Amino acid sequence: LLSVMLQSLSIRNFVLIDELTIQFTPHFSVITGETGAGKSILLGAIALLMGQRADSSTIRPGAERCVIEARFTHLDAAVGAMLEEEDIDSDEEECIVRREITAKGKSRAFVNDTPASLQLLKRLSEYLIDIHSQHKNLLLGDAGFQLSVLDLYSGELPLLSEYQAAFRTFRSEQRAYEEACQEAEELRREQDYLQFQYDQLEEAEVESGELESLEEEERQLSHAQEIREELSSAASALEDDEHGALPALYHALRSVESIRRYHTPAAEWCERLESARIELQDLASSMSDEAEEVTFSPKRLAKVEARLDLIRGLLHKHSLTSCDELIALRDDLSGRLEQINSSDEHLTALSEALKKREAEVLRLGKALSKTRTKAARTIEGALITTLHELGMPHVRFVIRQDILDAPTLHGLDHVTFLFSANKEIEPEPVAEIASGGEISRLMLAIKALIADRRSLPTIIFDEIDTGVSGETAERIATILRRMGESMQVLAVTHLPQIAAAGEDHFYIYKEHGEASTRSYIRHLSSEERIDEIARMQSGSKLTDVTRAAAKALLETAQS
Repeated sequence: LLSVMLQSLSIRNFVLIDELTIQFTPHFSVITGETGAGKSILLGAIALLMGQRADSSTIRPGAERCVIEARFTHLDAAVGAMLEEEDIDSDEEECIVRREITAKGKSRAFVNDTPASLQLLKRLSEYLIDIHSQHKNLLLGDAGFQLSVLDLYSGELPLLSEYQAAFRTFRSEQRAYEEACQEAEELRREQDYLQFQYDQLEEAEVESGELESLEEEERQLSHAQEIREELSSAASALEDDEHGALPALYHALRSVESIRRYHTPAAEWCERLESARIELQDLASSMSDEAEEVTFSPKRLAKVEARLDLIRGLLHKHSLTSCDELIALRDDLSGRLEQINSSDEHLTALSEALKKREAEVLRLGKALSKTRTKAARTIEGALITTLHELGMPHVRFVIRQDILDAPTLHGLDHVTFLFSANKEIEPEPVAEIASGGEISRLMLAIKALIADRRSLPTIIFDEIDTGVSGETAERIATILRRMGESMQVLAVTHLPQIAAAGEDHFYIYKEHGEASTRSYIRHLSSEERIDEIARMQSGSKLTDVTRAAAKALLETAQS
């Protein structure tokens, strides 16, 4: 058996079940029992393992918690990858899924004894188990499901993956191109204003540190007369013949020199006085020269003030504080304008790359469409043959394949399953024309067809026998048994023809005590199977004749 297998199922304190453990076998098994015996309870427990929400009403009265656990083997590689992605220990041989629900309504899920979310259980269930029911048949009208049938049957999933990878890259580059176009358009709308700002700064020719230099020059020009007068006064205070510091210092120097021959410290004092005299003489000359240089120029002051007004105006306009910031702004505006001027070249390059990516997507999409067309023709013939076997002699089934205006993640195709069970009625979309029983048989035929081509999860058929009997039931049984040759199939059934076809037979029943009712399940022996099938054929009264008929049915189905 290559497909995933549900090896065992354990249920404790769930609805009417105290405790039970079922060991399943590969291939095709059936589950039977009287109406209300608990088959829906069993399916409900499995649904919880598939991520369905639960509440405390599912717990057996009087119990504190219920526990449901399933062990799966022969895992698909995708299961291991999913568990690794969730940082859950992965055993290539098996996967154990468990749900625990308390009387207070709290629910916990575990995968390989590691806490897991219900979302993960739902994702895992796609690879582990598939409950085929009337509700699931609604998928048949879904365009996405119909397309997946073609891809699963064609076996070209690697091509689909390659296409989808190319499409995702194309969409990513398309969004980048659209954003670049939008950004370029916004820049173009700003271009005139940006150009005005740049031209104003470029024309100003602001230099680094210019503001501080001009402010210093403005202060000097504004106080030129005062500076000249005070410098002249200071020089005069040093050089004046009657009251100047230099004549007084010169007099002191001569006095000290007169005693240096017989007073030792006088030599040092003479040196210091001479040094001070030289320094003061130089200082007086410098101030005198500076006073001569300082001139008051109203024209230059006006020019400096005008330049300061310009720079301060630019700083205020742009909320800046220095000439260096104005220079940086000018350079930034230059870059943005250059970007606008070169945006056409950039957009052209992006557009060319996008066209190449789109061409690759279309190439892969067309190749995918061809495989789907080929698969569609084969599927049409195979399903019609199977549906004939299932009691629909006049059925017509057509897969219409329309090419979309633009590629999508799933390809270039829109697929519609067209169906008609009557030769006088033209085929129409299956969801609009087929009855519940017809859809159920069509879904069975599709799953049987796919099962021949690729590994599928364990399938549980619930109510597959609704509205059928006799020869059609035998043909459904044959299909289920044939599916069981390559995968694990379980069928909950009321029909003896289907029950007789199973390689293993499980029987669900109730026992009524004085205070409670409990559901149980057991694996039937060969003799017990004969009795159960006889009951299903003829009712509760068993005779040698009914047993003989049941035995004959079993032998025919098994052969």
